Amino acid sequence: EGNHMSSLRLIGSARFRPLRNLWMLEELGVPYVHEPVRPRSAEANASNPFGKVPTLIDGEFTIYESVAINTYLGDKYRTSALELVPPPATT
Repeated sequence: EGNHMSSLRLIGSARFRPLRNLWMLEELGVPYVHEPVRPRSAEANASNPFGKVPTLIDGEFTIYESVAINTYLGDKYRTSALELVPPPATT
């Protein structure tokens, strides 16, 4: 899953909420690395102080929670041809 040459790392098993983020990454077509770990595992605890998944690491930036991650990805990779989340400040 994903591309090992990316700075995007998604941590969390697709059996849990990270499935939302995997779907978003595939729809965007951006390279990423997926680390399928379970909540509260040693790997999850290393990336999230609460041991929860998902965690997205983008270079030096880390973000938690599946909806926040998808909003971040949608904003970062927004193009005129691909708009998977509404523009900021819209209802």
